[in-house]
Amino acid sequence: MAPESQPVLPEIERILFRSELVTIGEFRCPREHPRFHDTGPIENHCFVFPRSSVTIEHEHARPIVTNATVVTIYNRGQRYRRGAISACGDRCDWFGVQEELARDVVRRFDPSVDERAEGPFALTHGRSDAALYLRQRRLFERAAAGAALDALAVEERVIELLESVLGRTHARPAPERTARGDATYHVERLLSARFGEDLKLADLAREVGLSVYHLSRTFRRETGLTLHHYRHQLRLRHGIEPLRHGSRSLAELALALGFSSHSHFSSAFRREFGLSPSEWRAAGPRAPRARQSRYVTTNQRGGSRSRQLTRSKTASGFASRPSSEMHT
Repeated sequence: MAPESQPVLPEIERILFRSELVTIGEFRCPREHPRFHDTGPIENHCFVFPRSSVTIEHEHARPIVTNATVVTIYNRGQRYRRGAISACGDRCDWFGVQEELARDVVRRFDPSVDERAEGPFALTHGRSDAALYLRQRRLFERAAAGAALDALAVEERVIELLESVLGRTHARPAPERTARGDATYHVERLLSARFGEDLKLADLAREVGLSVYHLSRTFRRETGLTLHHYRHQLRLRHGIEPLRHGSRSLAELALALGFSSHSHFSSAFRREFGLSPSEWRAAGPRAPRARQSRYVTTNQRGGSRSRQLTRSKTASGFASRPSSEMHT
């Protein structure tokens, strides 16, 4: 038991599934956590889907904004620092891949992969489209629900996700950031923190000291998205979690996200994801999360590593999901 003078820190990482080839984990680090800014080097080759917004600054690189429109990619051993944007801190879902498998997938898009001793991934981040975002969330939620999972099916789906992430990222790698690109970075921070507000183009341009024309043009060149579409994606993707697990009515949630009405939100959600908000809410997994004994040890994805050994009864016996040593 911890001494009374030392508060018990929240568990910031949980492993949901692990096999020889892939790992699925969740990372939830409040911004007031003492290790928020530096949770140590990454211990898996992994790709990460953020739920909240933070800044990530790799060694010898400029910081980037990560949010629900972005997929971040890490080699094992990579170091970085994290900066706060969202009030809730860093909340993200990650997929770890065994190194030989990762190199095989990368080789399809980058034949020089075997020349990189530091790891298979040359790029640090890319964009996710709506279909990719929903596919990873569905797989993550099945793992988080504690349901018995077919390891073969999960492994193949994680490989498919990685292939999609790398395909999109290598097709449009992030450009070198210019002085005007720094303006894009600051606007991304602003939109990530205030996507629910009715911000105007002139407001954003004043914040970064550019004309409205040059901001609009630069932002689209740097991100591949218009400012309006970028904010629109943030609003819709931030609706995914409260729709599934929250108690707000659709009308209340729509207004909180920045939509003018329930019907505006519903039609936008259907266009983006191919189903209505009500259908997404109704289709959620019903099984409770399995929570056995766990304890925090060292860093996993980019935070503390938790140990657990959960066994789920299946028709053929037991499907074990250990999460102690996550080195691949």
